[in-house]
Amino acid sequence: MLEFLSKRKPTVIGRRELHEIRKHVHAQVRRTKPVSDRYLLSILLETSVEVDRTIGGLPLDLRTKIPVSDLHACKRSLNDLARQYSVTDDPERASDIRRAVRRTKDHLELAVRQAKSPDTLKVQRESLQWLRAWLENPIVFEAWVEMRERSIERRGGSRAGTTESPTES
Repeated sequence: MLEFLSKRKPTVIGRRELHEIRKHVHAQVRRTKPVSDRYLLSILLETSVEVDRTIGGLPLDLRTKIPVSDLHACKRSLNDLARQYSVTDDPERASDIRRAVRRTKDHLELAVRQAKSPDTLKVQRESLQWLRAWLENPIVFEAWVEMRERSIERRGGSRAGTTESPTES
């Protein structure tokens, strides 16, 4: 894919370009099955190439992953996205912000299934709760996460990373 991008230098990846990339990768890798668009898109979103939103692209500033392995950084990032979401007058921007959070949640759900370390799993589960709460209502997320952290502190931290629902806190 990187070879294709460096040779062709497309300004925006749309449906046509994605089809060409798929054909190029298929020819280079010589797989019997074609590479899925979802997989190609996940790779493209790691580059600095603009990907059209009609095929699932996100603006460059929303591509950076929400840091789910560091709860403090995760909280800062989600609070920032909640503020952006609440003040934007652009429905496409609001949709892009939600899709960025949803994409992170989807990736984290897969990671949780594969986690081996109990400490990593604990942080990932807590981050997953935060992402779900954000998606449920981004406007109240900042207050929700503060209350959740206080509740966990009162319990001596024993509940961090559990799978309780956001409404149980």
